Amino acid sequence: MKIQEVEALKQAVIDKKKSLSEKEYLKLCEEFDVRYIYESTTFENGDFSFEDVVFLLEDHSRQFPDKSEHVRKAIVNNYHAIKTVHKLAKKSTQFDETIVKDLHQVLVDGIITGGLYRTRDLFILGAKHVPPTYLKIYNKMDRYFADLNNPELKGLEKAAFALLQILKIYPFMDANGRLARLLLNYQLELEGFLPISITKDLRNDYYKNIDEYKINKKIEPFTEFIAKLEEKRIKEFLERD
Repeated sequence: MKIQEVEALKQAVIDKKKSLSEKEYLKLCEEFDVRYIYESTTFENGDFSFEDVVFLLEDHSRQFPDKSEHVRKAIVNNYHAIKTVHKLAKKSTQFDETIVKDLHQVLVDGIITGGLYRTRDLFILGAKHVPPTYLKIYNKMDRYFADLNNPELKGLEKAAFALLQILKIYPFMDANGRLARLLLNYQLELEGFLPISITKDLRNDYYKNIDEYKINKKIEPFTEFIAKLEEKRIKEFLERD
C-alpha cells in the first residue's frame, strides 16, 4: 500500500528541513502557498490566472475590475488562512472548535458572516450524501474533535479523517470545501508531512473517494489518494536544492 511507503519517507523530510536555512525553507513554503492558493481557486472555478494570483498576493489591495470581487477576497482570505495553519502547526497546536471556527471566519471575511454553524438544512445538488440536519451539528462536531484525539487515529489516516468528516457534517453554510482542505494540510503538518494541493484535474477522483467515506464509510480510498499526492510532494521537496 502507498500509505506505508509514504509514512517511511517522513524522516527524509525532517532531515531535508534541517539541511535548509530558514530563508531557503521559507522560500520553498511561499512557493507552495502561492501554488496552493491558485490551484484552490481554479478547483472552485475561479476566473483568476496564476499571474493574477501572484500579482494579488504581492499586494492584497490590488483590484481586478473585470473579475469577481468575491473570488478576489476569497484568494486573499485563503492565503491568510494557510499562513495561520502553518504558524499553528509549527507550534504543534492541535485544532479544536475555536480554531476551526476562526479559520472559517478568515476564509469568508468580507464575504459572509463566518465562524457560525449553519442554522438550516442543506441539500447539495448532485451529491449522493445529504448532510445531517443542522440540529445535530453541535453533537457531531463534538464527536469529531473527540475522534481526532483518539491515539489510535494517526498519520495519513488522521489527516484524511480531518477532511472527510468535516465534509460529511458540512457544518457551515459556505466554504466547507476550502476549510476541509485547510484542515487536511493542518493535520498533515502536525503529523510531520508536507501540505499538499489538490488540482482541478483530480476533482473526479477527489469526490469519488470522498463519497466512499460518506456513503460506504471507507476511509482507505481517500487515504491512498492523499498518500499519492504526498509522495509526489515529498519527492519534489527532496529534489530541491
